[in-house]
Amino acid sequence: MNTKPKILFWLNGFHLHFSLAYYLQSTLNADFFGIIDINSKPQKFFQNQTLVKFQKIWFFHDHIKKTQQKPDLEYLINFEKKYKIDLWKYALNERFFYIHNRFYKFTKEEILLILEQELKLFESMLDEIKPDYFLTYEPVFHHQKLLLELCRLKGIKVLSLMIAAGIQNKTIIVENGATYDIDQNHITNNFTSTTNLEDDDVYGSIIKKITDKKSNVSFMNKFRGLMKYLLDFNSNDADSNFMYYGRSKFKVVKDAIFLELKRKKNHSFLQKVSESSPNLKNPYIYYPMAIDEEMNILHYAPYFTNQIEVIRHIAKSMPINYSLYVKEHIAAKLRGWHDIDYYKQIMDIPNVILIDPQFNHNELLKNSELVITIRGTSSFQAMKYAKPVILFGEYPIEIMPSVFRVDSINVLPELIKKALKHQVDPLDYRKYVELLGDRLFEFNMFEYEENRNETFFVGKTFSNVSISNQTMINFLNKNKDLFSNLINAHLKIISSNESKK
Repeated sequence: MNTKPKILFWLNGFHLHFSLAYYLQSTLNADFFGIIDINSKPQKFFQNQTLVKFQKIWFFHDHIKKTQQKPDLEYLINFEKKYKIDLWKYALNERFFYIHNRFYKFTKEEILLILEQELKLFESMLDEIKPDYFLTYEPVFHHQKLLLELCRLKGIKVLSLMIAAGIQNKTIIVENGATYDIDQNHITNNFTSTTNLEDDDVYGSIIKKITDKKSNVSFMNKFRGLMKYLLDFNSNDADSNFMYYGRSKFKVVKDAIFLELKRKKNHSFLQKVSESSPNLKNPYIYYPMAIDEEMNILHYAPYFTNQIEVIRHIAKSMPINYSLYVKEHIAAKLRGWHDIDYYKQIMDIPNVILIDPQFNHNELLKNSELVITIRGTSSFQAMKYAKPVILFGEYPIEIMPSVFRVDSINVLPELIKKALKHQVDPLDYRKYVELLGDRLFEFNMFEYEENRNETFFVGKTFSNVSISNQTMINFLNKNKDLFSNLINAHLKIISSNESKK
């Protein structure tokens, strides 16, 4: 006898999957469950809301306590053995636990205790409800990533929403963000494409617009957000949510001022020293920098998080007649750019030229002989211009014959020589899109995020605010059309999966 499927949703301040649950409940006969990663003020909405009928919910941070207990190392050892998950890889690539945290320095014991508590929560939760599906978006933080991997290993169908990087306005639902679930044996040489793809860097221009919007938030909006924070500051957050450890009114205000000063100082230096008119006729390899603290590096290239070292590795491995052109990511200004010493270290490498971040990215791609990147849309764009690509991180595009992945630094010199000799099929990028096929659908994640910020955040910046039922209803009604394709894409996968049972 068929039973109703059980669906576990990842719910947080993005409100994406709460919205999805709201829309799905009217068309899908299933039991809904939720794990909620939220700060204190909006948590009250989820405690009292009646818009979505969840059979049970868990508030993630209620289960992660500051304690003087010793971590249960035996449990963590057995967990690693049982699931073959390397926990330190996740922990040291969590932005809150290590070098990116400007407010608090975690001890080894604190990290282990947090891991222990969250893993015990996840195991008990999954054992209790035995969900058929886990609906989420591609994880940013270590705990969300751990739950996703745990679901996969337990045979729970993961539906993780991702922007299909480099493909205009397209989104995809995957189980494995490293491969997009592509069949490795599916590539064929017999190919006729009818896919109409833009040759311009549409995605790159969107990123620039979003970056400009976020970094140029009006002074009044920033002031409103800061004042709301100061007036509503709750010291309990700094004790009950490890993402807020070490924060105080004074420290947050000081950090906000420091970030603005840092942004101006670092950008001023970068403009003075970076090359604004690089010679595009000399042979060069192009390395577009990734953004620190983002999942592209932290989750998919966990052993290549130091980009200065990556650049040095490339510079050491190139043929003698090549230069390495390095361009800072335009979105780095959201983090205040890198420090002056960081850029100086790059410039000190004799065969490396630092390019002005405003210089045309497409021109650098078109005129390069090889593109090397950690992970990102540049690899897809490079294929459009028939350029070979070397990746340091896991990326679905590595299935294509013109894309090579670094499995060992020791072989990088030979890999570069091999890639430089490779003749790229100009249809490769169209083949890649065809491989993804009808799994691609239109959902404008950037438009959704902008709507979310306007609706729920004070000054579009401060998120720890109370949410009323009416505010959420208005938001859901406003975005109904935006969600149409997203709902249908999830229903298609779940219906197909259920029909096979």
